[in-house]
Amino acid sequence: MLRLIDWVYGFITKNPLIFWACMLTNGVGVIWGGVVWYGPMMLESPLWAWPFIPDCPEAALWATVALILLRYGRGRGWFTAFAAFSCVKYGVWTVMFWAKHWSVVGFADPEFPLELMLFVSHMGLTAEGVLLATRIGPLATPPRLGVIGWYALSIFVDYGLGFHPPLTDAVPEAYVFWVATVLTALIGAALLVLPAAATQRGGAPATLVGRQRDYGG
Repeated sequence: MLRLIDWVYGFITKNPLIFWACMLTNGVGVIWGGVVWYGPMMLESPLWAWPFIPDCPEAALWATVALILLRYGRGRGWFTAFAAFSCVKYGVWTVMFWAKHWSVVGFADPEFPLELMLFVSHMGLTAEGVLLATRIGPLATPPRLGVIGWYALSIFVDYGLGFHPPLTDAVPEAYVFWVATVLTALIGAALLVLPAAATQRGGAPATLVGRQRDYGG
């Protein structure tokens, strides 16, 4: 599996046309999601809450920046981990959100084509997170805990203070709260052990993207 991930990562990063097409796709997601999906909510929210509101558009933005840095040998372990965590958490969260929605209302909704597009695109976001997770490299414990702490804080802001993403009538808040909580716990646990596994793999990530700068954070 790791060899397959390495091959996909190398195939994307070594082919400029494919790489920049992927980055452009991410950019469209950032703009569309940030403006259309979350824009009205952000305009009604205080500025301090903005970093916690556009979950998936931010994940696509962090992935874009992280992949560009890695491609040019300037990746930072802490930021790669931050982006990977965001992509996997919010990618899976969205997939489970729409699966729950469809389990209640079925597939006859006139908005189903849009919903299906969001479902598929967030599977892609999750895949980006997996690719990034294999590029983290050795990382000290404090930045790992910092990344986990940020996404734990986001749960409090979203569900404790009421800044969670828009929901449909078919998806209860309790469901998405537990999805977010379980995902944060599982991905956080994986982050605590993943850097050690990446170190044991030796220089595989660096051979694909040049020498990655990583000084424990």
